[in-house]
Amino acid sequence: MWVNSRMRAGLFMTSFTPSDLNQFSGTTRYYRYWTQRLLYTDGVQYFAQRAGAYWFLDIVATEIIGLPEPFMVVKLLSENDSGVITVDDGNGKIVYRRKIEWTDCPEGEWKFYLTDGVMMVPSEY
Repeated sequence: MWVNSRMRAGLFMTSFTPSDLNQFSGTTRYYRYWTQRLLYTDGVQYFAQRAGAYWFLDIVATEIIGLPEPFMVVKLLSENDSGVITVDDGNGKIVYRRKIEWTDCPEGEWKFYLTDGVMMVPSEY
């Protein structure tokens, strides 16, 4: 039987959309990613867990965090079982782009901010 990452984590329940992240305001805790270079908030933790998208944090922590921008908007567009990650400087100038050939991340445009080594959902900024 085929099992995706959300099913393995017991999270294959109700639908999950980008607007679900609007419930977060500030954070009660910062999570340190295994690379030690990235901190992230409750909203990002919720996203990674519900979407089964710790792979996305791997990419942010290893490929994006070192970009020379003080503030970045990180977007993951997921549709038709594939995706695109784009990063801009907050003024619309694209500084990073990567195509994801396959993902089981829920469809939608997922948006995050990254500043001073901390990743958050926009409502936590």
